[in-house]
Amino acid sequence: MISSHVKIILWIFIFSGVQMESIKCNELLVFQDFLRAQRVRHALVVTDQPNNDQIESYTRLLASYSLQFYSPATSINFTELFYYGAPRTAILVSRFESEQARHAVYGAASVWGQFNNSQAWLMLGSSRPDQTAEQTIAEVLTGLNINIDADITVALPFSTNISWLLYDVYKVGECTRLHVINKGMWSAAGSYQLLYSFSEFSWMRRRNDFGNITLKGSTALVEKPILFDDLAYLKDDKHLLQLDPMQRKTFQLFILMAHMYNMSLDIRFTNNWGQLQPNGSWSGVMGQVTQGEADFALCPMRFVTDRQRYVQFTPVLHTEYIHFLFRHPRRNSIRNIFFEPLSTQVWWCVLALICGSTLLLLLHIRQEHEVPEEIADTDRLRPVERRLAFVWFTMLETYLQQGPAADLFSLASTRLLVSVSCLFSFMLMQFYGAFIVGSLLSETPRSIVSLQALFQSGLELGMENISYNYALFTNTTNQLVRDVYIQRICRPREQNIQSIQQGAERIRQGGFAFHAAIDRMYRLLVNLLDEAQFCELQEIMFNPPYVSGSVLPKSSPWREHLVHAVLSLRETGLMQYNDKQWTVPKPDCRMFQAAQVEVDLKHIAPALFTLLLAMLTSVVVLLLELLLDWTQRNVHRMINIIK
Repeated sequence: MISSHVKIILWIFIFSGVQMESIKCNELLVFQDFLRAQRVRHALVVTDQPNNDQIESYTRLLASYSLQFYSPATSINFTELFYYGAPRTAILVSRFESEQARHAVYGAASVWGQFNNSQAWLMLGSSRPDQTAEQTIAEVLTGLNINIDADITVALPFSTNISWLLYDVYKVGECTRLHVINKGMWSAAGSYQLLYSFSEFSWMRRRNDFGNITLKGSTALVEKPILFDDLAYLKDDKHLLQLDPMQRKTFQLFILMAHMYNMSLDIRFTNNWGQLQPNGSWSGVMGQVTQGEADFALCPMRFVTDRQRYVQFTPVLHTEYIHFLFRHPRRNSIRNIFFEPLSTQVWWCVLALICGSTLLLLLHIRQEHEVPEEIADTDRLRPVERRLAFVWFTMLETYLQQGPAADLFSLASTRLLVSVSCLFSFMLMQFYGAFIVGSLLSETPRSIVSLQALFQSGLELGMENISYNYALFTNTTNQLVRDVYIQRICRPREQNIQSIQQGAERIRQGGFAFHAAIDRMYRLLVNLLDEAQFCELQEIMFNPPYVSGSVLPKSSPWREHLVHAVLSLRETGLMQYNDKQWTVPKPDCRMFQAAQVEVDLKHIAPALFTLLLAMLTSVVVLLLELLLDWTQRNVHRMINIIK
């Protein structure tokens, strides 16, 4: 609250020995009740020359408060009593109309902007029969730098100083009239009595009518087409939504705030958010705000430490998601789904069963030949063949559910073997076919889902040529992020660091991942990709989303109202509704995939390849057989000639 070296000087008044009149008891009680109503623990008493009796009276009654005294007659500057970040302080001015208070206290507080809600002022005045209370207060306080966030209470006595009328004093803007509003009264019998609007509502809710004043706002338009009017382009929420979406989306919220507080906006346009110059000044929106050309920013500003020294932020107005975006490549150019339903162990087990049943059938066929004719089936038309090829193809027919004929075997054991093999084949084929159909209906798993996988992939990597991308990739301790920037993005730099429009075109072509604002990129890609290509898009997130809010000058009187408006818009859902209006609607890729299932070349290619390989093998074997037959005939011919 007050500097320690100043405290020592102030307490010299205790021992000065200067005789002054004692403070009236009612004035002391008014201040005590004022401290309780304001809920502050620090107090500063401004009086002409405090004597020992006065200090003792205050100290005894206000023993639970941190109490200090200040006299305008001293050489101490009033503004030196306070420091940045000091706790909220209640200031009592015992002689409201005194010239010393006007010059040393009011004048200094006006110049340094101390008539704000960081101090609660209680000014004790005197009534004049030839003036109204409003006239008496305006005569003293008109012309001072009082704003809408001022916490000034003027108490004027009536009924022979037994009771005091309390007035709330503020101005909406620097050049507006002084508002003097009755807020209640104080009496020795009834103590501190406030009107309902002052006891139940905050000062922001009471002062929510700005009287149609005009406040200056600043915004940056970076992508505006040349032929468009600045204000019309900023207000338009239907067309060209891919251009300057953050600024235009946030401006819709400030339109609601203007209606909420009955005010108008005078918009200052610039072409950038703001850069810190070598001379210590700012350009762009930051420059207009810090130099007093604008009361606040209409566009969202990122929370960065470099700006915090010069401005103060509101709560979050906009959240920007900045990721890598690309069309995920297919896992393989040829997808072999025929071996996917069963694991390798199952396939080996199936092969072992086929071989075992084939050998077992060979034994059964030998037994079939030993059956006497009189006990064999009378309807058997042909004898069972003995060759191994017959056994092999018979089991293939069995497992492929194509045979064999019912009258081929006569022994019950042989028929039992064939029947059980047929049942096993039926269950296996049902499971196998159902799994293949399911695999066609399901989405192909994606392998590039992390920054490490993206770094190791064969995709080209790039980023938008914008300031926050450079800060993100260079001001980090994550070695993987630095490797992505140095080894992948900057090689070659000219081809991979591009505008967002160029990045969208390269994403459309495929094989390229681009780091940019996701909402803006989707807005461009929705006109470049069809539904199938849009469903191939994959995001890689490795950094938290950027949050941003509006900025105001330090000690701005509009901060509390702006904060209240932002929180109200969020609480009522209007901010979320506005975000939804500016979000690109995405297709339901699950419905799209279910409607577009087809067996194309990538699914049937393994079977076609196997068939082609078998045909080529058959041709080769045929050629070998022809060659062998021709060789044998020539050999026999030569033998016959020799003979």
